[in-house]
Amino acid sequence: MTRARRASSSADLPAAPPGLVVVTGAARGIGRAISELYAERGHRVLGVDLILPPALRGHLRLRADVSTAAGRERIVRVARDEGGVAVLVNNAAFQGAPGSVLEVSERGWSRTLSVNLTAPLLLTRALIDLMPPGSAVVNVASVQGLFAEQNNAAYNASKGGLVNLTRAMSLDLAPRGVRVNAVAPGAIATESVLAAIADSDDPQQTRRDYEDLHALRRLGEPREVAQAVYFLGSAEASFLTGAIVPVDGGMTASFMMAGRPV
Repeated sequence: MTRARRASSSADLPAAPPGLVVVTGAARGIGRAISELYAERGHRVLGVDLILPPALRGHLRLRADVSTAAGRERIVRVARDEGGVAVLVNNAAFQGAPGSVLEVSERGWSRTLSVNLTAPLLLTRALIDLMPPGSAVVNVASVQGLFAEQNNAAYNASKGGLVNLTRAMSLDLAPRGVRVNAVAPGAIATESVLAAIADSDDPQQTRRDYEDLHALRRLGEPREVAQAVYFLGSAEASFLTGAIVPVDGGMTASFMMAGRPV
């Protein structure tokens, strides 16, 4: 004999818990857009980066290296003083070790995985006791976590690992009532991508090449990734966990990359 389950309604959705929104890699690009969006919508934000993030009136910023135990402990101390964490956005990333599997240096490989894969695991673990039921983790992965780009072995591996780490975290943290999801951005008009375009031999053609990677034939904007992150961290996504959401203008729908970094 089975029990009938009561139909749920919007009134049953859990409210977002009080607490801090922690955003790593907050000084520029996607991380800055995420911090600004949460601040605009009335959330208390702690922006973390290797360089001090831009000041947001009434919010917190911290210079810390998330790949080190000392850096993570500084974040934990602030979060504890603020009464806990409502949303953790693991956005910090290192892209400075290009090369094929035959070329990438051991140092570059280690640094890439330390920042892009190990740090999200260890920071989440460090903060989890400050995250009440209903809180959320959002990892910023990449379309390169869904398929690989030639001559970028370390970054491919780190973002592919983060995709499956997101799924593992969603299962392991579900008993605590903490949801874990990820976004996988395509080519976004961040400072680094725009600089790569400007530094190319033919910036106009290079931009068109980037745009043509996407079904929508344009670059994404950091704010568009931030909107997806905000949704995943909100109570509106209360039954969504373990999901990888491409924010890529249709890039992965068509599976065409043409060797451009994202």
